[in-house]
Amino acid sequence: MLNHIAQKRNLIDQYNQGDRNFEGWNLQGVDLSKVDLSNANLRNTDLAFANLWQANLCNTDLSGANLADADFCGASLLDADLSYTNICRTNFSYAGLSGVRLLGVDLQAADLRTAILNCTNLSGKNLQYANMQKSYLLEANLANADLSHANLHHAFLFRANLSRANLQNADLSEADLSESSLHGANLQGANLSEVDLRGADLDRVDFSELNLRLSNLSGLNLCNVSFVDSNLSKSILRGTVLRGACFRGANLWNADLSKADLTGADLTGADLRGANFNSAILENAVLDVGWLQNVKACLAVLPDGSICHRTC
Repeated sequence: MLNHIAQKRNLIDQYNQGDRNFEGWNLQGVDLSKVDLSNANLRNTDLAFANLWQANLCNTDLSGANLADADFCGASLLDADLSYTNICRTNFSYAGLSGVRLLGVDLQAADLRTAILNCTNLSGKNLQYANMQKSYLLEANLANADLSHANLHHAFLFRANLSRANLQNADLSEADLSESSLHGANLQGANLSEVDLRGADLDRVDFSELNLRLSNLSGLNLCNVSFVDSNLSKSILRGTVLRGACFRGANLWNADLSKADLTGADLTGADLRGANFNSAILENAVLDVGWLQNVKACLAVLPDGSICHRTC
């Protein structure tokens, strides 16, 4: 313990005297909570099991460092270099990581809960099973990243680039994906309940067999998209362009499809109880016999081209 205290005092004293080069130091297990080491050179340091809670490490070079089991909870690492670091079981929860460099870092199962990663380049990264619950990823680059089984519950992904990302079995429930790019992303088995996708780029996305309960898909262009066997109960598709979309076997219970364009859509076998089709366009759509009995369809254009006044 005394050795750790002496190491900490020596490090702080040298830093306060203007020294910034601590490359290769052994700081294993040292308590560096709330310490200011911004702009320091900590390349190849051993910080395994170190406590860096709320430390200031902005623009610090930690490349090649051993950060295994270290605690960076609440630390500020803005524009820091973490390239080629060992982050096995490292705690980055609540840490500020915007602009951090992560070249050669394996982020599988990383603890990034409520971390701030705005505008960070995570393109192609392995984030399988990572815990990113409530993390901030605004305008982050996650193109081609592997986020399979990742926890992104309530994450903020506004304008994030998730094009061609692997999101298989990821938990995206309550996530904000508005204006994000999901072009060609793999969403198989993902949980998208209560997700906000307004303004998102969903080109070449397959929504079959997904949980989209309470999701917001309003105003999007989803022509010819497949929603086969998906759960869209209480989802918002107000004003959405769904020409040629396939909803076979989908759950649209109490969904809001008012003013949606469903021209030529296939809704056979879908649960439409309580669905709102007010002012929707259903011309040439394929629906089960008696579908009008359990829906709202005031002023909707029916499959035969006539206007519905039945539920007005």
